[in-house]
Amino acid sequence: MEFIEFGYIGLFLATFFAATIVPFPSEVTVIGAYSAGMSVAPVLIIATLGNLLGGLTNYFIGYYSHSDYIIKRFKLNEKRIDKWEIRFGKWGAYLGLISWVPIVGDPMVAVLGFFRVKFISLAIMMLIGKFARYLVLTWIYFNVT
Repeated sequence: MEFIEFGYIGLFLATFFAATIVPFPSEVTVIGAYSAGMSVAPVLIIATLGNLLGGLTNYFIGYYSHSDYIIKRFKLNEKRIDKWEIRFGKWGAYLGLISWVPIVGDPMVAVLGFFRVKFISLAIMMLIGKFARYLVLTWIYFNVT
């Protein structure tokens, strides 16, 4: 069963899950949505929001895993954690612009959550990056194919 069979809801679910632990490219689903005759604006908006919310799920997984238990269990150096937390707190939100990159983007967002990067700043950067990716994909689909 394909997600596109469920229309825009399927598109949302596919892009959401693609940004979490389910390993498949959401770009294929977006192209499938266009091939199925779905309109450009709703596809861009729904795919971006689905992928953003999936990515933010990773953020909260990382955020809530920042505990004394995890730190002790994996023998993490607290001084090093504090150093990286300050560094990521200052610049980490900008990494949200590349959170769409396959393989590294989703775990990176979980790490940003672990280091407590400012949520709103990160979410805005992720929104920009994910939208830009789908916008470029849309332009390529309609202008190159």
